[in-house]
Amino acid sequence: MTHDPATVSAFAPRERRLAIIAAGNRKNPDDLSSLRDALHDEDMFVRVAALGALAKRESLTAVHVISALRDLSPEVRQRAAQTAKYVQDETETTPLNEALRESLHDSIPLCVVSSLEALALREDTDSVEEIGILVSSHPDPLVVEEAVAALAEIGDVRGLPLILGAAEGKPALRRRVVAALGAFEGDEVEATLDRLEKDRDWQVRQAVAMLRRVESDETD
Repeated sequence: MTHDPATVSAFAPRERRLAIIAAGNRKNPDDLSSLRDALHDEDMFVRVAALGALAKRESLTAVHVISALRDLSPEVRQRAAQTAKYVQDETETTPLNEALRESLHDSIPLCVVSSLEALALREDTDSVEEIGILVSSHPDPLVVEEAVAALAEIGDVRGLPLILGAAEGKPALRRRVVAALGAFEGDEVEATLDRLEKDRDWQVRQAVAMLRRVESDETD
């Protein structure tokens, strides 16, 4: 069952959401106004669907994402961070990155993780210091692991000491550190990899071996 997005507000949340998803898969320009209106729907899942639909239609703007990053619903905030990569206007880079950095303080770990992923994809060097704080002090291990990965993706040398420090963490974090160190060079990096090569956790040792095998293949 499908409905015209222009009249979809008269239907139940599930029907509104399905109509928005359908509109996202069409190429009718008349749907765009309704998709933008759906960002303010009372149902959070309709708002989530609207973000995805606008992204698919290549009509998502930084204004849309920034507003959604401040939504009361964590599901909407997380989806906003996930769709940030679809904003195409380069003139909107600065305000969007600033909003994503603000979202690193979200009380919901999954929202923080998605914001970290977005900032990493955008290679936002201005976020290195704030991401470093997450590495050293955030209570959720998933956030810490993603923060380490984000620092590696951004590739700024200011993040290296924080990554090296995380090598003292739990096995899952140490494995992330190994992968992250692949983005850097230097004596400290090699010394840490030498130590982790003898780690008590076999998966950490395996990660080091795989990294060094890849590096060896690249130099051959």
